[in-house]
Formats: sequence, C-alpha cells, structure tokens
Amino acid sequence: MVRKWSGLGLLAVAGLLASCGGGSGSDGGGVAGGAAVCPAVNTTTARSAAVNLLSGTVAQAESMQQTAGSTASPLQPRPALRVLARAIALGDVSQAKVAAVKPLVAQMGVPRQIGLPRDVAATSTLASTAALLQWQATAAGGQVAAISIQSGQAVGLRLGVLVKSLPASATLRVYAQGAATAYSIPAQDVLNTLARNRAAGDTSDAGRTYWAPVVDGTEATLEIELPPQVSTAGVEIAIPRVSHLFSSPLSVAKAGNTAKAGFSGASSCEVDVACSPSYATESNAVARMGFVDGAAGSFLCTGTLVNDATGSGTPYFLGANHCINTQAEASTLQTWWFYRASTCGASTQDAAATTRTGGATLLYASQSTDTSFMRLADTPPTGAVFAGWSVAAPRLGDAAATLHHPQGDWQAISTGVIQSYLSCTALTAATLNFSCTPSNQANGNFVNAQFSSGATEEGSSGSPLFETIGSGHYLVGQLYGGSSSCSPNDRSGSNAYGRFDVAYNAALRQWLAPGTAGCN
Repeated sequence: MVRKWSGLGLLAVAGLLASCGGGSGSDGGGVAGGAAVCPAVNTTTARSAAVNLLSGTVAQAESMQQTAGSTASPLQPRPALRVLARAIALGDVSQAKVAAVKPLVAQMGVPRQIGLPRDVAATSTLASTAALLQWQATAAGGQVAAISIQSGQAVGLRLGVLVKSLPASATLRVYAQGAATAYSIPAQDVLNTLARNRAAGDTSDAGRTYWAPVVDGTEATLEIELPPQVSTAGVEIAIPRVSHLFSSPLSVAKAGNTAKAGFSGASSCEVDVACSPSYATESNAVARMGFVDGAAGSFLCTGTLVNDATGSGTPYFLGANHCINTQAEASTLQTWWFYRASTCGASTQDAAATTRTGGATLLYASQSTDTSFMRLADTPPTGAVFAGWSVAAPRLGDAAATLHHPQGDWQAISTGVIQSYLSCTALTAATLNFSCTPSNQANGNFVNAQFSSGATEEGSSGSPLFETIGSGHYLVGQLYGGSSSCSPNDRSGSNAYGRFDVAYNAALRQWLAPGTAGCN
C-alpha cells in the first residue's frame, strides 16, 4: 500500500442529553458502520459557546490527568527456566533492499519507515513450525517451547505470528536470547487482537497475524508456555514473516553520552520539549507510535491520547490516517510514553519512559482530514494525560505548537502561529505526495501552521497541533504533511494539519461527546 507522510474531566459547557448512536464512519480506507445522527456544531460560534456555556453544545473539553493508569510494564523478568529454542538464521538482508527503502524516508509523502519485511521459509506453514517446536516440561507441570529467528544486520525485529489456534490459557513471551526480561503476553490478548481484525471484516492471513512487540538486536525469540493439562495440539501457529528493522526505536535511548542523545536523527533546530514547561501537561498526552504494514514494513508516527467530554478515561487515541487506516494496522500498534529528555538539554532519558503493546480498535479513518481515531487496548501508563480539545474553528494568527517525535527521536516541540486555512487533496499512488491550496474557514479541511521555532519531519506525522485559547492549550488538528525546515534564512515552510473540528462534526463527536443535544 502507498504510505503517505505529512509531515481534566471537566466540561467547558453543560447540557448533555440523550446518547448519540454507535458505529463508526469513514470516507476513505477506514472502518465503516452505522452513522450517528448528530447535528453539526457551528464551529464559527463554538469559540463563544466555550465561554458562554451554551446549553446542549459541547465546544471544548479540558485536559485530564490519568490517575488510575497501569504501572506494570509489559516487560517482565524471564522465568528461571531457560528454554531450548530452535534457531533459524536468515542471513544478512540485501543492502540493495535497504537502500531502496531508505530514500523514501527522506521524501515528503511517507511516514518514518524503520523496517522491511522478510519471509521466513522454515516457519512459513503450520506443519513446519510445529515440527520445530520442542516441548519441554516446566516445574509447574506444564509445557514450553521456543523458536529463535535471527536476521543478519538487523537492529531490531518484530515477529509476525500467524495463528490458526492457540489455547487461551497459554502465555507468550518475546525476548532476545540472553536478555533478562521478556514481553509477557497472555494468549487471550493475542486472540482478542485477532478477533478485532475479524470483526472489521479482515479474514485474510494479515488479519490472522499477531505482530509481536519490538525486540532490540538481530535476534528475537518466541516462547509459548502451556499450563498443566493443556495439550500442545491446540497450538497451531506459523511465523511466515518478520519485520527487519534497520533503524531501531530503542537505540536512541541508549545513546546517553552526547549533548543531544535523544535527537540523533532529528534536524538541528528541533527543540527539546523538556525546555518548554508551559507544555508539560500536553507532553504527557503525546506518544510515539510504532506499527506494521505486513506488506511494506515497520513505521513510526506520533499520536495523542484524547479526553472525552465526560472525562470517562476511555483511552481514545488520535493519529493520522496516512499512518494507520486499517484495523490490521491498528492491531500492531505499540506506543512509547514520556519518551523525552529527563530535563531541558539532558542527555539522559526521562525515567518514566515506558511502552505499551496490545494495539487498538480503529473507530474512524478519513482521508478528507487525514484522521485516524482509535481506542487503545491497553491502559495508558499512570501520569499520562488525556488532551483537551476545541471544536471552534482554529483562529488565524493564534499561537500554536506541535509536540512530536521527529525521525522517531525524543519528543520535541515546534512553536509558531496558525497562518491560513487549506484545502488538501488525498495522496495518490503515482505521486506519493499531496496538494494543498489556500482556502477559507468554511471550506478548508486543513490549517497551515508556520513555525518560528523547530520544524516537522518524518516521524512527526499525526502529531497534535495545540492552539492557545485563553490560558490553555487545546488540540485542534493532527499533522498531515509539510515543508518546514531548519533553514535560518527561510522559516516560511508550511505544515498542514487536518482540522479536528471538521472530523468532530463528521464522526468523532459520537465518541467524544455522547449525549449532546440533538443526537439520536
């Protein structure tokens, strides 16, 4: 598929009434479903509505701190028993293949690609994989087996596990040989992930494939443990493909010995978010995203945890349609939180940095505003913030900022103003880019932000645009693409953000403001 780059709980109003209907909406590549009947919010008057508390209209929501989040990391100490794993070596990847992919990383119109697919012939079928699983007894009376796959010159791997059947009581572990920790994944979570794909209508092999979390290095091991009395005959899996990472999302955190350790790939003008304390709350809402398109490879983007009007704590997550627009892709989502410098200018990573796996349910995807709207499967970590938003039309000239992960590096902040409204057309397979023309508030589906500090890059795709309204910062869009750069002689580059208010009226309000007046 073509990859396209762009580049708390308190309501501001009152008067919630009957619930909007369920379902999801899409106008290009997203999840389809029954549409709720909700009259559109007048985004011209919504700004005054947010101040005057017009009855029955939700115009904005405030940010909310996550207080009941999960403190448990998916990485757990490995059991004392070291399982004998059957080893498969794929050899070195063709550098011609890597070279063919890497130029795309620098082109407008694609997200940050960090990996490419590799077929694994030895485990391509259920039968061949079963023959390699050497079951061993555990101290608890169960059985365990493992397969290790090595991909030459990789800096990281994700294993694609095709599942025909798997006992719900099993436990999967994914790790590097010699590592002290492993991702511990209940088999029921894997089954739930694949069930979401089926519910979205995907019965293909891609829909039956579970993509394991990122393992650093050239090798990754899949271990399967069964409890007592559970037959190995119930394990019918294959590993027909892996994602070979040529740029590791984990490697930046290891730098730690340079002045800009976490910005090893980003441009020189990017600004450490820790140097902007006025955006500390919003920083906790922004996560780096990793995901897999099984046919194309692994990618990085940026996304935002979003509050709803009732402050329910539902983990709604906003990103870019050009990053994730199918349920199969949403199911591969891995997020990294608090991935930033510990303090302004520090070469050490924030001690709170953590990851979450488990994917997401894709609720809505739209090319018209480049919106991808999901519900995370895992609980966000304690300390995460549900970002506040406004459905007032963004006001030209207002101060604005974007928080993002340029090149997948530590979180950065770019600041400037909302300059103009834009009408942008969808990407095409022929050009790998998009076209935007000047527009107005009534017709523009995007806004252009111009930054006087910082820029946007690959990896920034999907990052939130926060408009300063009064003393607060409110989400008003997510990054589609741009031409901003670090050139001191030219800060006129554009950055197109899909308008949140337009997407809200199109579909998002049925999740973010259920019960608003006029919905049925």
